[in-house]
Amino acid sequence: MRSILTALQEGRLFELPDAGKSRALEFLARILDANPDIEVGTDTIEEVQKRELECNTGIGMGVGVPHIRARREEGDLFCAVGWSAQGIDYGSPDGARVYLVVMYYIPGAQKNVYLKEISTLVKAMRKSGGIEPIAHAPDLNAVRNLLLDWVSNVLGDAGPESVARMIKLDVRQTQTPAAALPIPEGTVVAGARPEAKVAAFQVLTGPIASIVLSSDAAWVAALEKENHLAQRLATGPSFAAGGRQVFVLGSRTFAAGRVLYDCVVLGAAP
Repeated sequence: MRSILTALQEGRLFELPDAGKSRALEFLARILDANPDIEVGTDTIEEVQKRELECNTGIGMGVGVPHIRARREEGDLFCAVGWSAQGIDYGSPDGARVYLVVMYYIPGAQKNVYLKEISTLVKAMRKSGGIEPIAHAPDLNAVRNLLLDWVSNVLGDAGPESVARMIKLDVRQTQTPAAALPIPEGTVVAGARPEAKVAAFQVLTGPIASIVLSSDAAWVAALEKENHLAQRLATGPSFAAGGRQVFVLGSRTFAAGRVLYDCVVLGAAP
């Protein structure tokens, strides 16, 4: 589960949009696009969907492992992790809804590493009591900690477990009861160019105007200039704005027609 541990370290755990399997796969495929090892011209979404039609990637027990096989041999195994609070009708052989989706990019030289990773993932699930704790987790931070427990259970007491414990300690120290966003501001995407970042922000929409809540003043200015921002947020789960890709993770409705959207942005800083 080393690539999953890396994904947790580097901010690639997301709450999936409640819009079915196809949208969930599209969401994670967009995250995989941030990996510069992916060949230029690759349509990640199309590749993932095509493979899914050929063979359902649900492995049972509430987990799906969609993937794209690289045309090149070199490169590292890379994944993005998605959690569905409601569960996804995934069409898995066991008929169970899927709560955890781990999407992989698999270079040719990493095929055996990928197979070992899936075997280890299943082993970790069984040792930790199955998918139920994750299926009933209250939020994304709880999911992150449960996954770190899985990693610790299968990687042993040396090295990686110590890293997992340090990550978990850092996560728990920064959590607050009101925390709603799953990704720390400025998290660098694994393997991406130095300027490629994933950053969390919020947008409050209302009858008159939309207000962007972010510590990045340039991003606030760029996004608030976008036309029909409220409508684009409402139709989500992702859209391009200000030269970057925006993902809508969730929303809360308030009085007087106001809606607060939790979002992340992926791409080069403006």
